[in-house]
Amino acid sequence: MEISNLTFIVTDDCNFDCSYCFQKKEKRTITRTTIETAVDFFYPFFNSNKAHIGFYGGEPLLAYEKIQHAVRLLLEKNKTGNKKIEFSVTTNGTLLTEKMLDFFNRHQFTLVLSFDGLAQDKGRKNNTLEKMLRVMKQIQAHADIHFEINSVFSPRTVTDFSESVRFIIQQAGPEITFNISTMEEWNHSHLDTLKKELERLSDFLVRYYEEKGTVPVKNFRFSTEKKESKKGIFRCGAGRHRMSVTPEGKVWGCSLFHDYFKTREDNPQYREYAFGTLRDFIADYETRYPGTLANYSELRQDYFQVEGEKTDFCFLCEDMEGCMVCPVNAAYSSGSVGKISCGKCRLIKIQANARMNFIRKVRGKEG
Repeated sequence: MEISNLTFIVTDDCNFDCSYCFQKKEKRTITRTTIETAVDFFYPFFNSNKAHIGFYGGEPLLAYEKIQHAVRLLLEKNKTGNKKIEFSVTTNGTLLTEKMLDFFNRHQFTLVLSFDGLAQDKGRKNNTLEKMLRVMKQIQAHADIHFEINSVFSPRTVTDFSESVRFIIQQAGPEITFNISTMEEWNHSHLDTLKKELERLSDFLVRYYEEKGTVPVKNFRFSTEKKESKKGIFRCGAGRHRMSVTPEGKVWGCSLFHDYFKTREDNPQYREYAFGTLRDFIADYETRYPGTLANYSELRQDYFQVEGEKTDFCFLCEDMEGCMVCPVNAAYSSGSVGKISCGKCRLIKIQANARMNFIRKVRGKEG
């Protein structure tokens, strides 16, 4: 076992109630004992080149002291080691204080801010847009924090999509990743609007690239080579080189499996992907890990299926190489890990086409 990414889900609680959120909120926070046990066990298995430690929720800043505890334990343990450890936290930002920012700055955190731009009040929480703009400025005042933004758009906010992303960039915003939620149904009108919004965003990013020479939206980035190389077949990293520890002390291959199966313990797939409690996993990991890992290893794009009136296999699709579908994210609409709904597939193809059109526009202007 070699781990390059370990996520602590420090709490299942949250102070927001986002319209598209798939997480079930619970008043449950990870214990110091669970953190200590996880650090002691997983540290020797960290990749010798780099290990990424993520803090996730819920809203992780509700358990800020647990984040501090984990960081201090890891740094203390690494005094006699030569491992490069990086930290990140994903937060809605509303609980950030100067003390927290100083801590994140001192330890060179990547801070991922969940912020939807002009769609913020409609999709996440009403009357938080202005506060988020102040939070952005606070974060940007700390030079050693690597700042990123994650935005989510749904059918109810899709009309705000391009202007929201543009707005964030114009606030001297950092790197942005957008996600298209499938927690609500996308009808033909919504899909047409999404295509138009992606085209507007593409036109803006072409002009931005001509002026700045960079692409701030990570979804649209591309190789500077004239012909982009094939990305190959996507394989989910869950279980293989990433692991996650939950507030109740369970172990999964990724935090998203915890979110999905938290309300689906009677689902037959639960046992396929659950590593068990941290205590049980440690006691029997030499048997338990490879047995469960075999199931995670099946999570690759050429093994996925698109479910509709008939089953289509992804390996038959001409666009399979370079397509990357999170199997858990897809399961929310398909009902099964490893299966993709027709609606999800359509959304992925619309985004892929928009990205390729953007690349063609840029390269066409470059001659």
